[in-house]
Amino acid sequence: MQAWRRRGGADGVGLLALALLAGACGLRQPADAGMQIRFEDHAEPGVFERTGTAQRDKPDGAPGMWAAVPGLPRPERAEIVNLDTGDKAVVALFRTGGGTIRLSNEAADAVGVTAGPTKVRVTAVRSLPEIAYERGHNLR
Repeated sequence: MQAWRRRGGADGVGLLALALLAGACGLRQPADAGMQIRFEDHAEPGVFERTGTAQRDKPDGAPGMWAAVPGLPRPERAEIVNLDTGDKAVVALFRTGGGTIRLSNEAADAVGVTAGPTKVRVTAVRSLPEIAYERGHNLR
C-alpha cells in the first residue's frame, strides 16, 4: 500500500474498489477464467492541452522521445499530434521558457515534423487501469 501512495494512491485504491465492486455485483468469474489488469493510455485534455507551432530540436540535441512546452505546470507524459497529417506519438513532456513547442528529433520524426515549423496539439496522457477477463468480460 505504501508504494501506491508514493506513485499516486488514488489509482491503487480505485483499482481495489473496482475489484470489490465487481465481486459484489456478481461479476465473479470461475477460478480458471483468468483476470488481467492492464494500464491503457488515455488522453486527458483537462490536465494539460496546448495547440501551437512545433520545431525540431538541434541536430545534435538530446536523444529520446520528448517535447518541451512553455507554460507546463509539471512534467507529464503527453500525446503529440501533427494537425496536418494526424500522425501521433507519446512522449515525455517538459517545461521550456520559449514560446515554441520543441520536439526531440526522434519525436519530430515520429509525427512528421521536418525542418519548418508545424502545427501540433499536445495533450497530457494518463495510464488508467482496465480489468479484462480471459473469457471476454471487460470492466472499466
